[in-house]
Amino acid sequence: ALEPGGYIEQLEISVVLKSDDGTVTPGSIFDRWGKISLELGDQFGKSLRTVDESRAGLEAAGFVNVVERRWKLPVGGWPADKRFKELGQYNRINWEQGIEGWSLYLLTTVMKWSKEEVEVYLAHMRTALRNRSIHAYQEVSLVYGQKPPRPRKDDDE
Repeated sequence: ALEPGGYIEQLEISVVLKSDDGTVTPGSIFDRWGKISLELGDQFGKSLRTVDESRAGLEAAGFVNVVERRWKLPVGGWPADKRFKELGQYNRINWEQGIEGWSLYLLTTVMKWSKEEVEVYLAHMRTALRNRSIHAYQEVSLVYGQKPPRPRKDDDE
């Protein structure tokens, strides 16, 4: 258990892919992925909106001195910056290798898709993941907060 005065840290990565330059377009496979993923989480009873909920969750639990840091994690090797390009390449590999495991159970049990429908859907995702003209990223949220310290004895007097 976390001792009074101790800190907790929570890192969350959004399932929704975005772009700042309009390359993730409404109705695109990435747009559909985000909407379907959020819907699946809701129907399954597990929120996949934790990037946007974690700060409020810590505050509601009574943590103090809560701080949130956000940044964008590229998906693919599209960034000009060498460091972000490398991160994006690793993240694309993570997506390509992970999407079936992340989605197969929920798509077949909650959405009632056939395995073949899932395979076609994921093939479209993998094709888009390799498209360097799509400048997709995920929002990352790092939130930390302090469990309130025990009151000092001299504070009670």
